[in-house]
Amino acid sequence: MDVRALRGRLTTSYRTRRDQAKDLVDRIPVLGRLVNEFVRIEFIDRCMLIAAQGLLALIPTFVVLVAFFPHLMSSGVHQLAELTGLGSSGDQEISGEVTVDQVRTQTGVIGIVITLLSATSFARAIQRMYERVWEQPHVGGMSGARRCFVWLLGWMASVQTVSGVLRLLSGPDGVLPVMARLGLQIVLVSAVWLVTSRVLLFGRVAWSHLLLGAVLTGVIQVLYSRGSSLVMQPYVEQNAQQFGTLGVILAISTWMIGFGAILVGSALVGRVVSEDPTVGHIVRSSEAAVRASWLRLRGHRPEQADATAAPPPAGSPPRSPGR
Repeated sequence: MDVRALRGRLTTSYRTRRDQAKDLVDRIPVLGRLVNEFVRIEFIDRCMLIAAQGLLALIPTFVVLVAFFPHLMSSGVHQLAELTGLGSSGDQEISGEVTVDQVRTQTGVIGIVITLLSATSFARAIQRMYERVWEQPHVGGMSGARRCFVWLLGWMASVQTVSGVLRLLSGPDGVLPVMARLGLQIVLVSAVWLVTSRVLLFGRVAWSHLLLGAVLTGVIQVLYSRGSSLVMQPYVEQNAQQFGTLGVILAISTWMIGFGAILVGSALVGRVVSEDPTVGHIVRSSEAAVRASWLRLRGHRPEQADATAAPPPAGSPPRSPGR
């Protein structure tokens, strides 16, 4: 085996692929900016931070709230189990280790407050991610902590609401009910993340700029959760058989990393695409075409609408009817 020839072929192949990538970036400027932005925000670190805070703060909070408010939190935990693909084996494994009576006995009112306050670290991780994506200064102190705590309560309530609405409107296993439920779930989840980004950014970014990232988050998250219900359950069961509760935790942490990647990637792509001049020109042209079509349907010409919308400048002589 000629090692020198193999190394030469690999070097040539690497340089060819590198030149092709540079040429693609030069021809598509938004792609080059997207790559630079992924490096700037430290994409992997942001995903790992959200996953770690969700695993260490969010999961214990759900356990404590279910122990004290079982009827209030049952649907939300059921949906969380469906999203993560916990399955029956993982559920039995955790239930065997931690019981409701045990949690109630060992956790008092002070413990509930401490658990909720520690859960705000998950909200702070998401807040810092949005601020890093949109290059906004961090809002900390009591104001930031209060906003994160209020968002956390609202987000948990929204999980309950989405789960209840979908369960209420779920019909028979026909094509139309399933597709309608999927579309409704995407709309609701997108709305939740649109409000989330606006709230955690303290209203410093316009709704229109946040819309694309929220829609991407909603679409990918719903598809990710649907796929997780099929893929993650055997993975969780296998880990539970091999490692017990530790295997279930490892499986959930894997799911959380993917969840964090969806949040970070969708927010970043939404910003880069929404601020691209070419995309903005296409959006404005589409809005003008839709507006012109709407005026034609109402029986007005676009020129008449423009003349009506634009008043004559101050001090100009009035036009005579015959002119």
